[in-house]
Parts: sequence; structure tokens; C-alpha cells
Amino acid sequence: MAAEQYLIVGVLIIGTALAKISEKYRLPYPIPLIIAGMVLAQALPGEGIPEALGLEFIAQLTLATVLFYAGLTMNLRELRLSLPVVAALASVGVLATSIIAGGAIFLAFSGIGLAAFLIGAILSPTDPAALFSVLESGGVRVKRKIYSILEGEAVFNDATSVILVITVFEPIVAVNLIGDPSLAQPWWIILGQFVGSIVFGVIIAYGIARFIGMVILRDADPTNIAILTAATPILAYGTGELLTFLGFHPGAMAAVFTGIFMANAKMVGLDVLPQQSMRNTTKNVSFAFEIVVFILLGYTVNLSFITGVFAGTQVPVLLVGSVVAILVIFVARPISVFLITAPDRKMTWKDRFFISWAGVKGVASAALAAIAVSVLVHTIPEGTPQVIIDQVTTAADTITGIVFIVLMISLVLQGITAPLFAKKLGLEEEQDAFDEISAKRNATRHALLRLVDEYTEGKVDSELYRILKAELEEEIFQLEDELRKMVQEKRARLMEISIREEICKSKLSYYEEQYEKGKIPETVYDDRKDEIEAEINELSVMRKHCAEGKIDPID
Repeated sequence: MAAEQYLIVGVLIIGTALAKISEKYRLPYPIPLIIAGMVLAQALPGEGIPEALGLEFIAQLTLATVLFYAGLTMNLRELRLSLPVVAALASVGVLATSIIAGGAIFLAFSGIGLAAFLIGAILSPTDPAALFSVLESGGVRVKRKIYSILEGEAVFNDATSVILVITVFEPIVAVNLIGDPSLAQPWWIILGQFVGSIVFGVIIAYGIARFIGMVILRDADPTNIAILTAATPILAYGTGELLTFLGFHPGAMAAVFTGIFMANAKMVGLDVLPQQSMRNTTKNVSFAFEIVVFILLGYTVNLSFITGVFAGTQVPVLLVGSVVAILVIFVARPISVFLITAPDRKMTWKDRFFISWAGVKGVASAALAAIAVSVLVHTIPEGTPQVIIDQVTTAADTITGIVFIVLMISLVLQGITAPLFAKKLGLEEEQDAFDEISAKRNATRHALLRLVDEYTEGKVDSELYRILKAELEEEIFQLEDELRKMVQEKRARLMEISIREEICKSKLSYYEEQYEKGKIPETVYDDRKDEIEAEINELSVMRKHCAEGKIDPID
């Protein structure tokens, strides 16, 4: 076993190289990692490697660090632009996707049983990290509001999905498979555990954020900051899971909110922390865990099960997984997104379609599948008849296999085509002057974060820090004000072009009416008609170019 544990070093090295290659060729990085895991399984067959490395434990650590990093990059001020939609997608949306997907799977394939709803819940979280990596490598930047919605949704819906899987659907499936009535809980207890997990998660997160923040600021040495930051998500998640004996599972929520509180310390009454150093550390740690999880997911997939048929039927597992992917991608996700965003009058159908299409599945679903299967297997009490053990094993293979198939289809279909849809639908952020000012603003923000880091590390005098901080904040405010003015000017320019176009059309309509009545000669009508139509075409081109950011909005 000890020798097998050393394989994790090779896994990290190979995984890092594959992630770089996928970035070069604009592929979602989980794809080559999962394939590498499948190749590794053929080269080193057996169940010892995942067991030796502790797959369930690694999956939990991955969820903790990924959720913490997502929270650490969350700007609450920017989230205000899309908070209602994000909150709805992360709560009602997750539940709706789970029920719609689970119900569709259950009705289409009754042989799966109640495990269909567990699969639906596992597939409800999204992974914009894989999506954004493809968008960035392809030079595509979606509009700010859409980006904010996708990012905010990912931060919160992963944690909600974890609680939903562990406190609601996992016990229901376990009772259904094992048939032990002692495992059953009344609905009001399950609801209490779900809500309690969220509440306790937020409370624990605030305590951890305050405690770690105090320790970091007391000794702001770069090495200590890196160590404490890397340990924070594990501490938050682990502290939350200590309440498991009460039926609560607030670990995931504690991890994500700890990151949010530490990133927005000033807004929640905490001292400002060295965010840049913390983000860099967490980004590297979470990426390392993601590499291991995706490779181990590929390793643990039962290829003989996936390429075969369900027991007692002639239905291929691959077909079932493909149909589930279609149900999740084309039915459950669009329905929940379009229903939730319906009250937002400013959001177009293009925005809704892209948000729906951008719900790529990734690390959260992979980690949840590993955790759910492990919990399901360990729920079996001693002395359970072999027939029930076989049922649980088949259910575990079904969950892992279907999640694997949906994951691969989602990454290939949605991950690769999302940049193309963003361009075709005209959802890219404004370019040229807008980009230049945005870059200046981001550079100034970076300088401000660096200044905060140096101040917390004792390298800058408090009085000088106060002066420089005020200057940088004023510069950021002025740049953001310029961006707002550019947007307003562009809208005004578009309105002017549209009105001029309508005026030309009105003139043309008048000439057509007068010509049909015989009040103007044909030569006059033809000359004026050609002239006005040429002007309309020119205005139409100008409107299109202005919308695409190809001409100056005040030109």
C-alpha cells in the first residue's frame, strides 16, 4: 500500500502537464485528466490505488478547497448586480434541477429506482472553472452580468448541492436499497437538517474567518500566510463535519462562506487580509486536488459495466448515460434557468440560453459521486444478505458510470462549444477603449491588493498606507465612472442610429404611398428610393458595428 501512495506524485506531475496541453488546444482540462485515469487503470488494474490514496477523503478535501477558493474570489459588491438570480439559481435552481433531472431519469429508466434522484442532485452543480479556462484560452470574455451570474452560481450551488445530496437524497436511496427502517427519517427532520446545515455552516465560517484572520495578521510572514491559508478550508470543512452526529453536514457551506468572509473582510466587520497571497496559495492547492480527483474518477470507472447492459435487460449503460446527459443538459437545466430568470425583464433570451448552456459539469459532481458512493457502501450494516449487497454495488456502479458519462458529454459538448455560442449570440464584453480602461482598472485593483498585502506584512507605514490606499481607491472610482459613461454613450449612440433608421423608413414609406397615388413621377420616386435605401443600409451597418464595439460609441 505504501508504494501505491507514492503514485500521487506521478499523478500530479502528469496531470499538470495534461492541463497545460488542454489549455493550449482550448479543451476543458478535466477531459485529458479523466482519460489519463482510465489509461492508468488499464496499466495498473486493481482497487488498491484509490483505497490507498483515500478517494473519499481526497474528494472531501477537493470540495473544501475548491469551495473555499470560489468564495475567496467572490466580490460581494459586484455580486449585487446579479444577487437575486444567483440566490435563486443556487437554491431553487439546484432543487429544481435535481427533481426535474431525477424525475426524468426515474420515468425514463425505472430500473434505476430512487437512485435517479441522487444522480440528479449530484449533477446539479456547475463548474465554470473549466468553462472559463476555455473562454480565456479562446480570447472570449462574456458580458459582466453573465459572468457574475455564472461565477456567483458556482460559488453557492456547489455547497447547496453537497448538503442536498448528503442530507436528503443519500439517506432516501440508502433506505430504499438496504430496506432498514431505522435509517429512515421523517420529512421535517430531513428539512431541519438541510436548513440547519446551511445556518451552522455560515456561523462556523464566520468564527473560522475571524480566528484565522487574527492569526495571519499577528504574524504576517509569507510562509505562515501560505500555510494558514492552505489549512483554512480543511479546518472549516472539518469543523462543520463534526456536527455529523447530529445529522447536520455544514462542512461545504462553512468552506465557501469562510472564503467569502475573508475576501470581503471589511464588509463583514473583519480586518483586511492579504488577499493576493491567499488567492495564489488556494488556487494552487485546489488545482492540485482537482487533478487527483479527475484522474482517480477515470481510474475508478468500471469500463466493463459502462460498456455492458443493465442486469436482466438489454439496455446498454452507455445509452442510458447518454439519454441522462440529454435530459440534464437540454431539459432540466434550461427549464430551471428560464423559469428562475423570467422575472428579470432586462435579460434577453440569448442571455438565458447562454447561462443555461454554460452549466458545464465538473469537479463538484465528480467529488460528490465519489463521496455518495462511499457513504452508500459504508451504510451497509454487518450481516446484510448478499443479494442486498449486490444491489448496493450495482447502484454504486450505476451512479459512478452515469455521472462519468454525463460529465464527459457535458465537458465535450458544452465546454468546447460555449465560446462559439458566446460569439454567435453577441455576448462578448465590449472591446477596444472599453478593454483599455478595464485593464487599467484591474491593474489598479491589483496594485491596491499588493499594497494591502505589504501593509499587513508590516512593510508599509500606516500613514503612508492610508494616503496611497485613498489615491488608488479614487483612481479605481474614476476608471469605473469612465466605463459607466462609455456604456451610457454607446446606448445613446445606438438609440440615435435606430431613430435615424426609423426616420428614413418613414420617409421611404411616404414616397411609396405618394407614388402609388400617382402624386410623384416614377423617376423622382426611383431616385429618392435608392438614396434612402442606401442610407438605411449604412445606418444598419453602423448599428451592427456599434453593438459589436467596432466603432467608437461617440463617433
